[in-house]
Amino acid sequence: MSKVAIVTGANQGLGLGLVQRLNEIYQKNDIIYMGVRRTEAGKKALESIETIKADIRVIYIDISKEESIIAVKNTIFKQHGGIDLVIHNAAARISPDRPYKEQVKNFIDTNNMGTYYMLKHFQPLMNENGQLIVVASAFGSLIHLNSNLHKLFDIENSSLEDINTTMMNYVHDVESGREADKGWPEWINIPSKIGQVALVKIAAKEEDSNKSIFSVCPGLVDTDASRPFFDNMNEAQSPYEAAGHIIALTGNRSTALSGQLIQFGKQLPWN
Repeated sequence: MSKVAIVTGANQGLGLGLVQRLNEIYQKNDIIYMGVRRTEAGKKALESIETIKADIRVIYIDISKEESIIAVKNTIFKQHGGIDLVIHNAAARISPDRPYKEQVKNFIDTNNMGTYYMLKHFQPLMNENGQLIVVASAFGSLIHLNSNLHKLFDIENSSLEDINTTMMNYVHDVESGREADKGWPEWINIPSKIGQVALVKIAAKEEDSNKSIFSVCPGLVDTDASRPFFDNMNEAQSPYEAAGHIIALTGNRSTALSGQLIQFGKQLPWN
């Protein structure tokens, strides 16, 4: 039986690396949707893959817009009835050269609300033994957050919507210049990643089937998004190299992965 997968943010960087790696292990009847916000860029990226083994299809998706995610979900449901693998990789970038209060709303709307929308609409679409993987970061752990704020990410007693409310309140704190008084870290990527991982953990906890929902940290990857924040990229992986660690997890159908944050095959602590 053919497999169906989607990778978001698939036209460059890690997303393209993930498509390349999947293409190497999928067969001609297996389908990989390259989810992109710019279809022309997606088509160009597809042309850069030298040997096509799978049925790779470029599809438009804007993860910051729920209606766009619904449209893609409906397309996949109508054509295939379900999906075996979802790798949610798309994310907004931030710049160290602009005040974070000018960037935080788009950043959270895309990265956190986008993750929420993908979970909301693709978790029910997953086939038996399906996997939904969110690309996050090792920063998505409470150990990087002031302990006074831990209660805002209580994964045992919070809903997905509760986490959304926390993140929207965080946006307001940053935009109003109150984030330091509240104890939030200076770098807006940390609360965003913690929020993403919290969503994944809650969604996994609510899943009572043999489907796996987990997040991954790819490690340091040499991309246009990461270069502005690191002076030395000598130890960074290429997107293709980093993708290998993630795609290796797709061969593990154990539900023991569900709810975890994984880096290089190992579980990272939540707190």
